[in-house]
Amino acid sequence: MRRLRLTRADGDRVEAVARSRYGMHARFHGVRRPGWLWLQSRFVLIGMAATPSPTASGHTLVAFTGGVRLPGRAALIPLGVSRAGRRVLSRLAARVGG
Repeated sequence: MRRLRLTRADGDRVEAVARSRYGMHARFHGVRRPGWLWLQSRFVLIGMAATPSPTASGHTLVAFTGGVRLPGRAALIPLGVSRAGRRVLSRLAARVGG
């Protein structure tokens, strides 16, 4: 995913559009509450959470997950999550000076 743009917010309900670096796009619907966000499109799920660290003052713990949904199947397939996660965390650390 190259870009995620929030297109609508109504209370805790949100809609967003994501674009990949290959030009594909997906429309997401989800819930945004203090400390966490859950988005899902027809084929992709994304979950993110953040909270102050209980052991390190001024630090934040960040977690995320995601994967590919297959229609008619209950399983979530975590394609590319590890690689994408390392990239995202590296970019986040660079922005906050970590």
